[in-house]
Amino acid sequence: MAWGEVVVERRIVARVANPRDTEAALNWQLERVGSAAWQDWPLKFQRMAFGYAQDSGWHDASDAVRWLDHHALLQEGAAPRGALVWYQAADRIRVACSLGSDQVVGPLLSGPVEVATLADLSTDWVWSEPHFPFGQ
Repeated sequence: MAWGEVVVERRIVARVANPRDTEAALNWQLERVGSAAWQDWPLKFQRMAFGYAQDSGWHDASDAVRWLDHHALLQEGAAPRGALVWYQAADRIRVACSLGSDQVVGPLLSGPVEVATLADLSTDWVWSEPHFPFGQ
């Protein structure tokens, strides 16, 4: 994992289907491009995009990355379409959703929901499947 985390123990986590499938989640996000209503809520935005109305159970994206890493759910390299991309920007970890071809969508550091090239946002990222183990 990036960011120098030390992992002592990893646990296997059962996967479940999200309430909203990948393409529906991406469409939901793309319909909100330009909206500033999600500023500083990138984790909530992704959770809502995949159909979860209740809190994710994580305090913030850093908490989510620690949990995902502990459960061996983070990957390096090119993120496939629909994957959650966890990236370092402005001294904190943020999350967006991959559109494929190194493009992501979500509330970016500048505020509104946008589509951007991942390399323009950060040089340090990992990705995971859209997994919200505590979502409802």
